[in-house]
Amino acid sequence: MINHQPFYINIAGYRFTPIQELEKTVALFRGMCADLELLGSIYVATEGVNMGLAGNILSIETFRRRLQQHTPFQTIRFHEMYSSQMPYHKMTVKTKTELVPIEDSSIKVGDFNHQYLPPKALQKWLDEERDFVLLDMRNDFEFQLGTFATAEQLNLRRFRKLQTKADAIKQLPKDKPIVTFCTGGIRCEKAGPYLEKQGFDNIYQLEGGIIEYLRQTKGAHWHGNCFVFDDRVSLTKELSPQHFNLCTDCQIILKDDEQEFCKSCLALKDSENVAI
Repeated sequence: MINHQPFYINIAGYRFTPIQELEKTVALFRGMCADLELLGSIYVATEGVNMGLAGNILSIETFRRRLQQHTPFQTIRFHEMYSSQMPYHKMTVKTKTELVPIEDSSIKVGDFNHQYLPPKALQKWLDEERDFVLLDMRNDFEFQLGTFATAEQLNLRRFRKLQTKADAIKQLPKDKPIVTFCTGGIRCEKAGPYLEKQGFDNIYQLEGGIIEYLRQTKGAHWHGNCFVFDDRVSLTKELSPQHFNLCTDCQIILKDDEQEFCKSCLALKDSENVAI
C-alpha cells in the first residue's frame, strides 16, 4: 500500500515598498490567509512587508496569484521549500514600526548603492579564494550554529544594536569588497546602507540570503546548520529540518546541559532573585 505522506510548501519573501494604509493591508492579508487556511506570519510596515507562510500546494499557489492583483506586492521573490510537517502553529498578521528594527533612523533602504551578489557568483569567489570579507550579519547564536568557513561576524546579540558595533566595523578593511549575508537577505537590506554610511563603498549583499545559496550550491563552503524563525528551528545544508530546543526567554538554541533556559538567561534570573 502506498503511503501518501502529507507535505507543505513553505514560502518566505519580503519587499521594501511604501505602504500608506497599514490597517487596510493587514485586513487584506488576514482575509486571504484565513480563506486559504495558511499559517505563518506577515508583518506590515510603512517601509514594506515581510512574510513567511506554509500551506498545501493549492493554497500557496492561490495566495501567490492573488498577490499579483496588488501592485505593491507583485515583485516579491519567494524562497520555496517543502516539509512533511507544518512549520507554524498559528497565523499572525500585524503591523510593525520597521520590518528590520535598527537604532539609526537615517538608514533607509534604497538610499544607498550596495550591490547584489548571486549565490553562484559567491561560490565562485570562494572557490577561487578571492580576497574579500564575508560578513555574517546575523545574531551570534545563529553564527555559532552554522556559517561559511571563512565568514567573520560582529558578535551581535540583536541586529537592532548594530550601531553598538561601530568600533568593530571600523576595523574592517575599506580596500576590499565586503559581502554581507543573513538568512533570507532582509537584514542585509539595512546592513548595506549602514556600512556605506560608515565610509565603505564596495558592499555586496548575498542575493536571496543563505537559504537561496544552499538551494543553488548544495551547501558548498557552508559548515553547520542555518537557524530559521519557525518551528523547524534549523535547516541542514541540504535544507532538511533539524529540531533543537530553544531558551524560553531569548529563543537561542539550548545546549545539551541546558533545560528551559540558557545559562545567560538563568544567570540573569538568579541575579534578579538575589536583588529582590
